[in-house]
Amino acid sequence: MSKRTDPEPGKKVAIVGSGCAGLAALWALSRSPHDVYLYEADSRLGGHSNTVEFVKGKYKVMVDTGFIVLNSATYPNFIDFLKLMKVELEPTDMTFSVSRDQGWFEWSGSSVDALFCQRSNLMSPKMWRMIFDIIRFNYFALDVLRRDSPTDETIGEYLEREGYSSAFRDDYLIPMTAAIWSTSPDKWNHHLLSTVSSRPQWLTIKDGSKTYIDKIMMGFPSNHVRLNTRVTRLISERDGRVRLHTHSGKSEVFDHVILATHGDQAYQIIRDSATDEEHEILRHFLTSKNVAVLHSDISLMPTSRKAWSAWNYLAKSSSPNLKKQTGNITQVCLTYDMNALQHIPRNIFGKVLVTINPLHEPDPTTVQGRYIYRHPLYTPAAVKAQRRLNEIQNKRGISYAGAWTGPIVVFVVEAIFTPGQTD
Repeated sequence: MSKRTDPEPGKKVAIVGSGCAGLAALWALSRSPHDVYLYEADSRLGGHSNTVEFVKGKYKVMVDTGFIVLNSATYPNFIDFLKLMKVELEPTDMTFSVSRDQGWFEWSGSSVDALFCQRSNLMSPKMWRMIFDIIRFNYFALDVLRRDSPTDETIGEYLEREGYSSAFRDDYLIPMTAAIWSTSPDKWNHHLLSTVSSRPQWLTIKDGSKTYIDKIMMGFPSNHVRLNTRVTRLISERDGRVRLHTHSGKSEVFDHVILATHGDQAYQIIRDSATDEEHEILRHFLTSKNVAVLHSDISLMPTSRKAWSAWNYLAKSSSPNLKKQTGNITQVCLTYDMNALQHIPRNIFGKVLVTINPLHEPDPTTVQGRYIYRHPLYTPAAVKAQRRLNEIQNKRGISYAGAWTGPIVVFVVEAIFTPGQTD
């Protein structure tokens, strides 16, 4: 029997960022003897979990605008965590549509009728080739693409080599991947494809994602929460502790700091004092800026109502050949039908929509909010850097947590509770 090690005395710990990763770290550490402080640059907690009020006459309903849905394939630990917190989940819709160039080409996967919402597509070789390639891809390609290939072949090169059609690429694979991962059309790779093919059960948090934030923060001392406080840099002290500097010019020393921010933000915070390894790894993590608009303008939905789905991908092409329905995609947006996704009654609230990066400005009389979110870009360099994170994780009294790093709570437990692993 191994000798039991007495627990270390409580440490003073700073968590930077209050998104899902930061709040998970706070929840884990608030149940320990450690003295925990939370820093958030925004005026609210939650990061992408941003539940806001939608008003229609005398009626009000809470609507999520950032983190809206989750699924059993990519969020298994988070789902278990929500169950532990007794946060109620509801099944939701995952129908999907594509609309190009103001409705010149549209389809939806919700039914056969919606698939051929444009009856002319029944006789379209392009449409039938896309359907054939979808079946072929799901049967033959995914296992190959999900392997860690020793070559640098891109998905685009793979599709070209295997003879996949441009319709399959532009009107199915890229839209589906971009929709699920909030990825721009030119930033997709084979590490994002598992969710496209696995068809997991999609869920939403009853009464909005704010529910789980409130439960986590319940009982946490309010004087340990530093809202509107942007952390600008971390400097290592001689005694192994970490000095945290904020935008106001103040600084404070901690035994350990958890950077629960995006990767590029973490890099900017440690950049002045980073080691060679930290520079080499963290500089590859990038994000894209996305604007989410809460509105009720149906011009940002497919033209055919038969194609209306829970997720609606709209694209604009450069110099489109409308007769042949071709052209290079230059701009895309994604409209979430919140009536379908969060069970909001349309007969009371009308159409409730959230559009990411709208192709055009929605009717201003229908807009109820505008929000900016950043999403990780899963470039090949970022994927390689992610595999090397263990080289800098929990070193110099600093841990990294977030969707861009992989598992969250493992890093927190290693950093805070394992003796000898924090320096």
